[in-house]
Amino acid sequence: MKVVYKGQSLRYVEDFHGEEVLWITSPDQINMEHMEFVGGYPNEYCIYLKDLPAEEIEDIRRQIF
Repeated sequence: MKVVYKGQSLRYVEDFHGEEVLWITSPDQINMEHMEFVGGYPNEYCIYLKDLPAEEIEDIRRQIF
């Protein structure tokens, strides 16, 4: 599911551990605040929702539900 976070379109998913994350949709997003490299491929970057302030998590969840 696509969500907008800080003006960027990211993909919301639950990873294979059940963690809620925002996955990059473009390589230029890797420098966003809270972005982490999580894989073996150069395009595997995401933001864990648990690392965001409560207000930002609420804004993201409103887009999902």
